[in-house]
Amino acid sequence: MQKSGLGLMLERFLRSYVAYYDDKKLPPQLYDRVVGEAERALIEVILTKTNGNQLQAARLLGINRNTLHAKMKKFGLSKGEE
Repeated sequence: MQKSGLGLMLERFLRSYVAYYDDKKLPPQLYDRVVGEAERALIEVILTKTNGNQLQAARLLGINRNTLHAKMKKFGLSKGEE
């Protein structure tokens, strides 16, 4: 499978992130940390794009609005517009 522009950008960033720790120990639970931070950033960006409209945001993200609410709570993001 060929990588998209996003996949290539992520790979480049992650390679430089890991290279930064070349002589140091990588942070613990790296997978959970990277996935969590990417998920939070994506949700924040989409909520901004939709002016806080959670129904629109959930649709754009391809998730249920209840799932979005749970993720917002997990990441401490404000509810904004319903």
